[in-house]
Amino acid sequence: MRRPTCQFGILLLVWSSHATDPVRTLLAHARVSPTWITSIADTYALERRVDAVEAMEWPRDADLLCGRWELLATTQARGAGLLRAMRKDPTLGRVDVYQDIRRENSELRLDNIITIRRDDDGWRSAWTLLSPGTRSSLVLRHAAAVEGTRVRASLEGIEVDGTRVGEAPQTIAALPLPGIASEAGAFDNTYVDGALRIARSSGDVLRVFGRIS
Repeated sequence: MRRPTCQFGILLLVWSSHATDPVRTLLAHARVSPTWITSIADTYALERRVDAVEAMEWPRDADLLCGRWELLATTQARGAGLLRAMRKDPTLGRVDVYQDIRRENSELRLDNIITIRRDDDGWRSAWTLLSPGTRSSLVLRHAAAVEGTRVRASLEGIEVDGTRVGEAPQTIAALPLPGIASEAGAFDNTYVDGALRIARSSGDVLRVFGRIS
């Protein structure tokens, strides 16, 4: 399979313009459903819409993986208690989760990003230790490789960045982890187009992403 080049503009636009009803239905559902799904009923509702999309034909072009993706819904809820609480109660602060996939020279890179924002000066968000109107991100940086529809990623480093009011983000701390080859993960992309990506990993953990860019 040819290397992904991330240059897919025409293909992305054509495919996006012909987005099907199952894709639109899943995106609309995932955006209003809980991000971290814990109930059987919510899991079933999401899976039913995912199954309809996965049954469709789609352009199996690795270029479509590249971009910034927002996590809309996942059945992996373990360890996400605080993040779930923040989604339910925005006065605790705002949380967003992204996945960046891009090519740097001849290498594919994958970053998992958790961003916490403090939009106001309420006491319930004081635990973030952020100034009102600022945000901070935890970035897990990976080297990645594409094998068909599967992506394998190896953790290479961790970064924390933050902002001051009215300023661009700056790196606060960075920890390279070049020796942790065992800290790797793999997931299968069971559907990708110009707007939507569905990924499944071990234990049949489901993740639904919407494209940001």
